[in-house]
Amino acid sequence: MRALLAMTVAAMAAWAAAAEDDDGMADARKALLEPAKPPAQETVALRDTKITADRMEYNYKEAVAIMTDNVVVDDARFLMTSDRLFVFLDGTNSLSQLVVMGNVAVSNENRRAYCDKAVYTKADARLVMVGNAKLTNIDEEGKKSTVAGDKITIWTNDRRMEVYPRPTLTLPAGSADGLKDLAQ
Repeated sequence: MRALLAMTVAAMAAWAAAAEDDDGMADARKALLEPAKPPAQETVALRDTKITADRMEYNYKEAVAIMTDNVVVDDARFLMTSDRLFVFLDGTNSLSQLVVMGNVAVSNENRRAYCDKAVYTKADARLVMVGNAKLTNIDEEGKKSTVAGDKITIWTNDRRMEVYPRPTLTLPAGSADGLKDLAQ
């Protein structure tokens, strides 16, 4: 019985090795048979978000905090400054929406964004920037690419954006080298 078992295991191992070698489909089989690994995600150690301003009002009926003058939002993921901030809370005192107005600037180590007004809605993880909206991305080498327009909508969970009307995309020097053949 042991001999039969050993022969079966050896035959299966030889078949698997031969199958991988002679049909060129080993990678496809591996992809289909192995469970998919979730994509690596950037993680930021969460901490309390601190919002400061020269003045604050709170409307209990509407569940909204109104911060004015020298507003600073210090979060582990970004730093934001503005003239006025409305923080809308849901029934559990969790953020449902932010409305930011006047000299809006948001930055982290990779991005800088500026606009006259921004609205962030938690339900659909959407940020809408209007009025002189500009978003600059800084790559690992320090090269900057910028998109600007009247309105920039960013869906943060989907990692996509829409810019309209009159969008402008500025790429760093050398990044459009592949287009040089078009000029000939």
